[in-house]
Amino acid sequence: MKKILFLFLFLSQFAFSQEQIVKSVLLDSVTVTGVKDGFDVDEFIHYVKSDTTFYMAFKHLRYYAHKYESELNIFNKKEETIDVLKKWGTHFSDGRNAWVVDDSIFDKGKIFSRKAVRILRKNTDSTSSVYAQISKLKNKYRYYTPEAFDEVFFPIDTIGVSLKMSDGKNENEGESQNMRDAKTVGFSIGDDDTEQKKGGMSVKLAVFDISMQQYYNYKIDTINYKGRDCYTFSVEAKEDLSKKDLGEALIRKIVSYFDKENFNVIYRKYIFSYRHWLIDLDMQVIVNMDYFNGKHIPTDIYYKGFWNVPFFKAERAEFKLKLWDYKVD
Repeated sequence: MKKILFLFLFLSQFAFSQEQIVKSVLLDSVTVTGVKDGFDVDEFIHYVKSDTTFYMAFKHLRYYAHKYESELNIFNKKEETIDVLKKWGTHFSDGRNAWVVDDSIFDKGKIFSRKAVRILRKNTDSTSSVYAQISKLKNKYRYYTPEAFDEVFFPIDTIGVSLKMSDGKNENEGESQNMRDAKTVGFSIGDDDTEQKKGGMSVKLAVFDISMQQYYNYKIDTINYKGRDCYTFSVEAKEDLSKKDLGEALIRKIVSYFDKENFNVIYRKYIFSYRHWLIDLDMQVIVNMDYFNGKHIPTDIYYKGFWNVPFFKAERAEFKLKLWDYKVD
């Protein structure tokens, strides 16, 4: 089950695979006007299908040094906050390797394991060296969610970084199976071969496959987002689906904003929901992008989710990550 949560923590580019989607695209009145002025829907879909900007922005996140602030909240069944973990620190990079140093940590409740708590109580000075000791512990948390986010955004060890677009053959060396699974699904949502099978559950994530188009509406729109003119592309499960058909649509909604000037993705939102026998999943991920010294970089990442499967304790969590002060040459 741990991999199920992880599949949605490193989301990025679409790998759209069906030209037939063009026939299903809905155009709002503003975009229709654009079509009359020469807007080419087929060309737009081609851009969306071949987009690599979201993926590259996440490579920039690891490649360039920056400051970060994160907040993780764990909730009970009544949606009351019971545990909190906040981090402030620096992501360092020399262009070949990157590493993370937590400058400060704040915790409330019982988010840490007993072993981690003993280290904190023994070292009351709250220095970076203490946080380094804790970060290297195995099973340092009482929950899986913070472990997953640590692996994605706050790796324990030094990691190799590069701006080279890899074919994936060597890029996965040394990564955990969790990270490989996350990237496989995250970087190929919409691909025909993207399918997840865990614990008897088979969920097809190829939302643009011909067989899946009956469950979704596809729409091109325009928006001014934070003073920037953008095209929007959305995929949303149809409102009139039966309960059975709704069960086929794990991905309930995906929205992307593309900067009209260069077609970079500057906003993306995912909503997932799944109900099947003893398995419950509800997840939402939002990523905001911006530019720093001409580089396309993530600035805010938001996650809120609930998952409950047999043999694991249900978790309700919210994660917020702010990234700033990028050191871009």
